[in-house]
Amino acid sequence: MPNVGLADLDLFFRAAKLKSLRECARQLDMTPGAVSKAIKRLEQKVGKSLLRRSVSGILLTSEGNELMEIAEKVLRLTAPMAPASSKKNSGNKVWGIGSLSFISSRLLPPLLEPICESRTRTRFRLVEFGNNSLVAHGLNGAFEMAVHIGALEWTRVWSSYEIGNMRWALYGAKNHPLTKLKTIGSAEVVKFPFIMPTGWSSQGFIRGEDHCPLPWGIRFAGHEATTAETALEIIVASQHLAFVPVILAQRAVDFGLISEIKVGEWPTVEKKIYLSVRDDLVPTSLLQMITKLIKENLK
Repeated sequence: MPNVGLADLDLFFRAAKLKSLRECARQLDMTPGAVSKAIKRLEQKVGKSLLRRSVSGILLTSEGNELMEIAEKVLRLTAPMAPASSKKNSGNKVWGIGSLSFISSRLLPPLLEPICESRTRTRFRLVEFGNNSLVAHGLNGAFEMAVHIGALEWTRVWSSYEIGNMRWALYGAKNHPLTKLKTIGSAEVVKFPFIMPTGWSSQGFIRGEDHCPLPWGIRFAGHEATTAETALEIIVASQHLAFVPVILAQRAVDFGLISEIKVGEWPTVEKKIYLSVRDDLVPTSLLQMITKLIKENLK
C-alpha cells in the first residue's frame, strides 16, 4: 500500500462509518471542505476512487471496502500502543500555533481559555521558532497556524491575515542613568551598551534584528541574547539597554523593575502582526475567534 499514514486511515474510517463528511468534520473539529480534500488526497495516494455520494450519504466503492478492511485492522492493532492519557483525550483536537518566543509567552496565552470555554474539546500546542524559520516548520507540519511579524511567503494552502500592530520601545533598569534626564537624544543613548539579539545558523551565531532606529554601526554592543525575555532579565541588573516589544516589557514595568526610555528624535516603531493558517485544516469559526481575541490583546 502507498505511503498512507494513520491519520489518513483514521479520517477515512470515520467518514465511512458515519456515512457523512460533515459529521466526520464535526467530530474531528475540521471543516467539511478540509475532510473532502483529505479524502481526495488519499484517493490520489492509492490511485483509486474510495467513496461515492448517494441520497443516503456517502457509500464505499469496492476499492473503498478493501481499504476499509485494512484500515480497521491497522487501527485496531495500533490502538493499544497509545498511552492511557492519549485514550482519555482521544476526542480532543490539538491545534498548533507557531510563533516567536515573546508572542508565544505574552500574546497567545490570554486567548486559550476563552476559546476552550466554548470549544471544550479543543487544546493548543504553542511552539516557538524564529520568524525566518516559521514557514519551513509550518510547511513540514509543525503547526496549523502561525502568528508572526510582517508578511511571510507561504504556499497556496496557507492564507495570511493582518491582525494589528505591535510597538517596540527602549528600556533600561528602573534606576538607569538615562531615566534621570529630562530630555534624551541619541548622543546620550550611545554611551550605554545594548543587548545584542543573536541567533544560531549553519554558519554559526548571527546578529538578529531588534528594530531599533539607532543603527548598530554607532551602538555599543553589549551582552548577547537569543530572546527578548532574556534581554529584559539582563537589563534589570545592569546598565545595558534593550529595544523590545512593549507587550513583553509591560509586566516588568508594572513591577517597577524597568522603565521605558523615550528618545525625543526617534520615530514610533510599530510592526504589522499577521496570523497565517492552513485553509484546508483550520475551521472558519476557530479562525474568527482567534483573530478577534488577538486583535483585542494587541490594543
